[in-house]
Amino acid sequence: MSPRQPKSAAAFVSLTALALLAMLIVWMQPQDTTRSNTGVTSLPPASPPTLAETKAIESTPTPTGPPVRIDFKLLDETKQPDARKMEVVYPSALEELDGRLVELVAFMAPFESLEDMSECLMLPAYVGCFFCAPPSFTQVVFVRQKHDGRPKKPFIEAPSLVTGTLRLLKPGSSDPAHEMEMIYVITDATVVPYDGSNAPARVPGHWQKENPRAAADAGLPEKPQPLPPMKPEDLVPVIAKLRGLEIKKPIKFTTYTPAELESAVEVRINSRRAAGGWAAHQRVWQTLGFADEKDDLRLVLRGLTLQRVIGYSNAAGDHIRYNGDLQLTQPATRLELVKVIAEALLRQNLDLRHLDTALHGDTNTDARLAATSVLQGDLMTTARLFAAHHRLRDPTPNASFAYFGGYPAAKTALLQLETLPWQMGPFFTEQFAPNGEPMALNDLLKKPPTTTAAIIHPIFHGRPQDCTPVEVASTFADALRDSKPIATGILGEAALLVWLENNSELGPHMSAADGWRGDRYAFWQDGTLLIETHWLDEDEAAEFHEASTAQRPDFTVIRRANSSIVHLIGGPEAKRAELQKRLQP
Repeated sequence: MSPRQPKSAAAFVSLTALALLAMLIVWMQPQDTTRSNTGVTSLPPASPPTLAETKAIESTPTPTGPPVRIDFKLLDETKQPDARKMEVVYPSALEELDGRLVELVAFMAPFESLEDMSECLMLPAYVGCFFCAPPSFTQVVFVRQKHDGRPKKPFIEAPSLVTGTLRLLKPGSSDPAHEMEMIYVITDATVVPYDGSNAPARVPGHWQKENPRAAADAGLPEKPQPLPPMKPEDLVPVIAKLRGLEIKKPIKFTTYTPAELESAVEVRINSRRAAGGWAAHQRVWQTLGFADEKDDLRLVLRGLTLQRVIGYSNAAGDHIRYNGDLQLTQPATRLELVKVIAEALLRQNLDLRHLDTALHGDTNTDARLAATSVLQGDLMTTARLFAAHHRLRDPTPNASFAYFGGYPAAKTALLQLETLPWQMGPFFTEQFAPNGEPMALNDLLKKPPTTTAAIIHPIFHGRPQDCTPVEVASTFADALRDSKPIATGILGEAALLVWLENNSELGPHMSAADGWRGDRYAFWQDGTLLIETHWLDEDEAAEFHEASTAQRPDFTVIRRANSSIVHLIGGPEAKRAELQKRLQP
């Protein structure tokens, strides 16, 4: 079994995003030191370094010679082959600078408090609005400024020049920032306003009312301005060029009313299962803890979908319908339309029937999530290219997509499961097409991964020995009881991870789902659920067995000695005991 780290980089990326959002909220609100709970999720404060750590840091020889200029383009070349493990591969040019004096031009962001920047974060762009996407973990640099007698270091509004010693996260690192999985640390640093002619500027749409001079210097308007009007038809050639696709057929654009979009989403969700199949599926999801008994699962999924979808392309890629109530002059809305147009062009140029089979079938949840991940990874990459080309920050969907009322709220587990493709898809795509190369993107769509294990562990993609799952027969449980199951299906690594976390934050038990090699569930009319899971080896199975027993007391967990198979039994306690006797006589 491969060595594990106490935390995962995937969790770190999510926590970094939450922390930066929390910083923005605190930054933009009046400070109230009497409040003990702001209601904002943020990273826990860093533990102060121990005396040994402090001495180790301070005793490190100061490098000599002129500083070497680095930039975020170089930092972005660092790769993470596996989302579950904090193991990164640095480019050789960066490896050579570990422990050397470097300088970096960046924007300052608070780490703990805006009052003191002695320890701060440096980012490639000014984080100054709520629709801006948070940076990836390769775009966050932790800076510890040198002691110069001042009790506090001020916040610098303008682009800043950081000069100090670069420390890369490596096995055995003792720096407290590395303990928090900050992969880049610049220590013994000085930070001053950058006065060079090539200073980065804030992008259009950012408005800093607290500093009108800085806004004027950056060429920004006095107030936030919408994007220039643009017809959807005018976007097509721009997107085709960015994505390297031909316009083989004109694309017709028509609009939905909100009610028509709701109906279109309903039809797509209902098409996942045959008539009558949703009732059993909802009971399975309830037993797993993904859905509430009082809510119609299809209504919950419809509400979730309407929060992130503004329209659809038809299968031929020559007709797009989108919500006509939305304003395309808003950055978030325009980038969502860019994604719909990109999908239409993909359908004109590539055969996506294999993806559609997985996308619209729900008995194999694993394949559906994998197909959605690779498609969304492609579309979000195209939106990022468009945003960069037009100097827009790639925004996350905002409240303008969520005004459809009356839908029941999703449980945490279901929300995690259904939004995973939007989180992991771009991560997967970036490993193979870091700069959005059209040919590399096309190759991923032509031979896409079929499991979430390959999405979470990109290093497995294209390696049959690692990404080909064990096929558990759909009849595996038929002879275990007097009646046959009324439903069967496949969950996959991602769904088992969500099940394991049991409606809590993803992250603490991520390594326990590592090593998945296949599964299938069977569900009976009396509410009994059996899941047979296969693992890479005995150690992986033992780890999953231990975590499952601790995390899910509502399930009976069975693993025979020296076995790489773990069975999970959910449902009424008496029925669980009965089935356990059949499996473990």
